[in-house]
Amino acid sequence: MKHFLSLIFTLLAATTLSARQSYDVSQNWKFFTYNESQAITVNLPHTWNNDALGGRADYFRGTGNYLRYIEMLPEWEGKRVFIRFGGSNAVTDLLINGRHAGQHRGGSDAFLFEITNFVSFSERNLFWVMVNNSQMIDILPTAGPDNAYGGIFRKVEIIVTDREAINPNNMGADGVTITTTEVSEQVAKGTLKVELLTDNLRGAEALVEIVAPNGRVVERKSGKARNEEGKVVVTIPFEVSRPTLWQAAENPALYEFRVRSLQGGEPCDSITVRSGFRNFTYTANGLSLNGKPFIARGVIMHRDRSLVGTAVSADNVTDDLDIINEMGANTIYVVGGSMGREFYDECDRRGLVVITGIPFTGSNILNQKGYFNTESFRKNGRQQLDETICQLAHHPSIMAWNLFTEMEIRGESPIDYLRELNSRAKSLDPTRMTAGLSNQDGDINFITDLIVWSHTFGWIEGQPEDITIWQRQMHSHSEWSALRSAVAYRCGGNVLDISEVLEKPIASGSLHPERWQTHFHDVYMNSLAADSLFWGSFINCMFDFGSVNSIGGDGTGINDSGIVTFDRLTRKDAYYIYKAAWNETVPFIHIAEKRWKRRRESTQNIIVYSNQPSVKLIVNGVALDSVEPVNGKHLWEGVSLMPGRNTIEAKSGNLTEKATIEILTNNIIL
Repeated sequence: MKHFLSLIFTLLAATTLSARQSYDVSQNWKFFTYNESQAITVNLPHTWNNDALGGRADYFRGTGNYLRYIEMLPEWEGKRVFIRFGGSNAVTDLLINGRHAGQHRGGSDAFLFEITNFVSFSERNLFWVMVNNSQMIDILPTAGPDNAYGGIFRKVEIIVTDREAINPNNMGADGVTITTTEVSEQVAKGTLKVELLTDNLRGAEALVEIVAPNGRVVERKSGKARNEEGKVVVTIPFEVSRPTLWQAAENPALYEFRVRSLQGGEPCDSITVRSGFRNFTYTANGLSLNGKPFIARGVIMHRDRSLVGTAVSADNVTDDLDIINEMGANTIYVVGGSMGREFYDECDRRGLVVITGIPFTGSNILNQKGYFNTESFRKNGRQQLDETICQLAHHPSIMAWNLFTEMEIRGESPIDYLRELNSRAKSLDPTRMTAGLSNQDGDINFITDLIVWSHTFGWIEGQPEDITIWQRQMHSHSEWSALRSAVAYRCGGNVLDISEVLEKPIASGSLHPERWQTHFHDVYMNSLAADSLFWGSFINCMFDFGSVNSIGGDGTGINDSGIVTFDRLTRKDAYYIYKAAWNETVPFIHIAEKRWKRRRESTQNIIVYSNQPSVKLIVNGVALDSVEPVNGKHLWEGVSLMPGRNTIEAKSGNLTEKATIEILTNNIIL
């Protein structure tokens, strides 16, 4: 009873401040799979797949049940009541007091149900949420390396509005759509579209105030409602003179769009949306942001992390973006679906550029198929694309919509469907480009505006140096070189795997030495750094991710192709390759191969990564001559070490890092 009294007090206080109320109901749900008598109390976000996180290939894929009583206040009677799920995978059915209130199919985006007619006011109501993550052939993704974690993996809110309100249930979006038609240093023009819930079209209107980053109101306009294909919509054109442009990390300027709905001149509802004015274009000179050249220094990012799967918190998001910022990357390519709104809000604020989209993913595993030529499959893809664009289009950080990820062409071709999705994305959002992450040749690469080639030379096949052969082929082929291309590349690496010999491991094997991953990234980064044919490069991927389907590795169900470990506690040596090349603001030095503490050979190469022009190396108290760095790599070749323990020290100004190397006298490593 104490919990519900607390709930009532909170919402009564909110009533005096705003007609719209929101209450987080993520705490104290009872969860069970088969037997209610074994229910446990959980807080959201939550996943039940600790078995997948533990590496079990036969992790539970079925139905999980969440139950909680929520009291509806008497003051809410006559209002509209909604429940918003930030994310739940993959089929979600909601029952209230035993009555089915709605179903959502998809495990990527937010969704809402209006529950006004399902709840009893002044009473406790039993909310029963059934979530099913079973493998299905008509819900994206049907394939891919990512674990299909089951659960309600983002928070849940109750939203209460007046009868006359801004629609909070526009494909899971907030009912406000911002579309820019012209952006320059002189002017930003566009339209604001507000979808209203009202029983009276006459007298319905909306007002918008646009507030600049300095807090000054730079535009104030209103518009009357009209019926548009059965929806009540207010369309307001706007114009901002001499806008402060969103210029990525250089100046991530954000404007506030303060929107109010009115009925007969009386305020009914309000919402604030943050956005920014910017213009990504691609010309013969390459990619540009607001007319300035933009080279993507990118990372590919999956949506999960150790211990929690996809049930990440806002603090987890902050930690991840801090690690990415520290390295100096400027672009994130999200795969496997979309992130929560906290992620995109933070990218807007930090000036990180994002490519994001739907989980239309292929697989090289024979028992998986990325595309099914059925209307139910295609319908679900269209639905998820609509949700993603409607919910995220106001974020200036998003440069392009991702339509596919490493889609195999096996059996029925997805080409025509991808063309349909590309046209649909353009219709929903004509201001953005589309993108695809491709590991195939052929027509699939000629559909989206941007294509990112996913390569594994030196990991799955060939050697890392083969990337230079492919680059030459791209330059020499007029049709392929005309594509708007970037390059992604991946190689596994386990910080616990030590190898005396630098040689390519077997990707499907159990050992993935970190040294080879470092060498792989060294070759790719140097080969691609100055190639103007490509608008960017992407490390595939930033963090290790959960993948019980991945072949090879240490058997823990982790794909170790990240340059930071799954738990985010260890930055692999490859991370510092990019920090040295991309981070120009925070001085650092890093001695590579420190984890290789015991070695057989007394002659060793010592590698230091640093963004400083000069690094001094001191071995057993003796300073060696400085070397000329190449893209932040300082390499001392043929350094003689003595038997036993050796002290290695790297110095640059006030920066110091130390390591120890033991040269074995009996040539045996224990």
